[in-house]
Amino acid sequence: MNHASRGESVTVSEPPGPITKAIIGALWKRTFDPDPANPMYLPRIIRDGYPEWGLPSYDPAVPGGTSAPVDIPDVPDDVGDSACARDDVRYPPVCTTAPALQLTNILFTNLSVMQAVSLSFSDMEPVFTAVVSVGTTDQPFTLDADDPARPNYLFSIGCCEPVSPESHDCGERRWTADASGRFVGRAHDVILTLIVRLNTSGSGPLTVNVLGVGLTVDPKAVAVDFDVDGEPQWVQDLAQIAVNEGVGNGALVNGMRTFLNQPDVIENIETFANEALKNILAEIPYA
Repeated sequence: MNHASRGESVTVSEPPGPITKAIIGALWKRTFDPDPANPMYLPRIIRDGYPEWGLPSYDPAVPGGTSAPVDIPDVPDDVGDSACARDDVRYPPVCTTAPALQLTNILFTNLSVMQAVSLSFSDMEPVFTAVVSVGTTDQPFTLDADDPARPNYLFSIGCCEPVSPESHDCGERRWTADASGRFVGRAHDVILTLIVRLNTSGSGPLTVNVLGVGLTVDPKAVAVDFDVDGEPQWVQDLAQIAVNEGVGNGALVNGMRTFLNQPDVIENIETFANEALKNILAEIPYA
């Protein structure tokens, strides 16, 4: 896509041309220029917000709600069965599902500890990919409890009373065993990948839409600490298995990915990009 002058008709199905690449490159450079006089420095906007553009602070950030369940793999049958234990059944209960972990009451911090990684353009369509990293070893991206008096993780597992003591076939009685508590997850060098589409309308200004935000992190860069003091043994066992099997990593990644793809967050990313793009274009005589 070329955006050479006002009044130029732009075909939005074309990949970016050299002038458009230069404009987006200037935007990318300005976004990570820490000069105090630069109003477009993204890490500072994430930390402090930017009222002039209607942007809130996202460090700290509270996503709200409860995440989708993440299964905990490779849990021994005796651990799952112990979670289902109760005294009001004839035969010892058995687990019927993999244990699941959910996040709630979440607080994210250090999202503003962000650095540019790469900027690339599609050869086939008007799309570019912006990659950034979040968190360092000294200032890790952190997931904690928003309200310290409330849990921020939920364990649950399906249970039933079997038809006989030796069987795992369920009888009529089924239920869900659950537990909750607090944990802290920390990660460094989290990679965020933003897929962005370039738009124009006839001779209108160049704008962007965020198609989605991806997130990856090396499991070795993640640390998860469950507070399970005083919890039943099965909860302590599941927490340890969750850490060993990397489910803590999966929960952290899924929680952050879900947060970053919320409609209001995507809208604010687009607001930042489009307002910053206006400033860049205003500095270019032919734009």
